[in-house]
Amino acid sequence: MQSQALLQAYTALADVMSQMLAAAKQDHWEQVSTLEVSYLDQVALIKTLENKTMLTQETKSQKAAIIQGILAEDHQLRLLIHPWMHKLSQLMQPGHTTQAAHMQAKLNSAYQM
Repeated sequence: MQSQALLQAYTALADVMSQMLAAAKQDHWEQVSTLEVSYLDQVALIKTLENKTMLTQETKSQKAAIIQGILAEDHQLRLLIHPWMHKLSQLMQPGHTTQAAHMQAKLNSAYQM
């Protein structure tokens, strides 16, 4: 039943990605950062399970569908990050150093992928 454990791990990863996307849509970048830790923990678990799990064609298809969903949400998340990073870049212009430093600190802790 390790294949079910692996699929559950991928499903949990997809759930965390959905939560990260929802937080980003609400400009809650600190929450995105917190969720990223869970995301990376789940990725580590998946790597471990992948090494010792044989999948049937059906479970491979299920895994592929979950991964496609994760990638789609990751793409949406990245689209939200780019305008935020552009805003940060503008704030880093002379005269905005205090705001820029605050935004840079948030960026460093918010999303490191």
